[in-house]
Amino acid sequence: MAERGMRIGRRGALALAASGLAWPGIVRAQPAIGATRRAGTNLYEIVVSPGTSTVYVSAAGDRAPGGAKPQILVLDAATLEPRGTIDLEVAGFGLGLNERTQTLYATNTIAGSVSVIDLKQRKVVATPQHGEKAHLREAVVDEAANRIYVSAFGGGREEAPSAIWVIDGAKAAIDHVITEGLETGGITGLALDPAGKRLFATAMRSNEVVEIDLAARRATRRFAAGGEGTVNLAFDAKGGRLFITNQRTGELAVLNAQSSAVIRTIATGEGALGVSFDPARNRIFVANRRAGTTSVIDGRSLEVVASLSTGTHPNTVAVDPRTGYGYVTNKRRMAPRGQPPVEDPNGDTVSLIRL
Repeated sequence: MAERGMRIGRRGALALAASGLAWPGIVRAQPAIGATRRAGTNLYEIVVSPGTSTVYVSAAGDRAPGGAKPQILVLDAATLEPRGTIDLEVAGFGLGLNERTQTLYATNTIAGSVSVIDLKQRKVVATPQHGEKAHLREAVVDEAANRIYVSAFGGGREEAPSAIWVIDGAKAAIDHVITEGLETGGITGLALDPAGKRLFATAMRSNEVVEIDLAARRATRRFAAGGEGTVNLAFDAKGGRLFITNQRTGELAVLNAQSSAVIRTIATGEGALGVSFDPARNRIFVANRRAGTTSVIDGRSLEVVASLSTGTHPNTVAVDPRTGYGYVTNKRRMAPRGQPPVEDPNGDTVSLIRL
């Protein structure tokens, strides 16, 4: 038996690593920075297209006259080498991707609209909008149903309540808007449970998670998020867990999605912001904006296995489900109001985390 174990070879070791199993004598590689690239101006969210091995990054540009224009940056997923850009009329901030239709959705937070981008043509084909300049944030996609859910922050003000826009992907138009039960709290992050026909949302002002019944089109439950400054979340469908970043307390809270009980809170770093979950390898990535680090957490032990310096202000993180690689956007250091931009070699970068 020992002899057979010695003969497993490189191919067998790789197969075991991919399956998430351990073999005596085989040590899993520690997460490490594989590449970092300066890219664009004023970076925000990032998504990965596994089928095309492409990374898309929202670059909001400069608001000042004559400054950099808003774009979507197109990067090679293996090397972060540029593959081109997609020009936008208005700045996009949040991103959602339908891999099946190769359509990208960018939330135009300041303009209060969504840019629907055909990735094959590399151009905006529609800009659905509802009301007057809603403060849009996240976009998550149900690929099977071709539905897109967009969070409108609102902030609890009577004239601008929080809401979820539901976009019909086939028509590239808003199908309906969910507001019942979302009037207060300030909705920010979203996580979809397609099998349960529900959406989880973070309410930043009340430090809560809101569960939304998509068939009934209303919020049905609210519960404490396990920290303060609740901003983003990810859903573990197999384990029935929620992973929630609490920016003010610098922690990731792990909650039972059914009972809302806190399983554990994990100190990741100051300003915990972006979060992404890789179910194939049971790994959680957390971008800690003020700490300048990205945490990689083992989903089984719920222990931090790596804390990597990825740039000035790590903002959002995405995972390629095929490779398990993480991609992090890092914002630049901002100059005081009215002052020229600060030269920041570690800002406006994209980092690739290899396992």
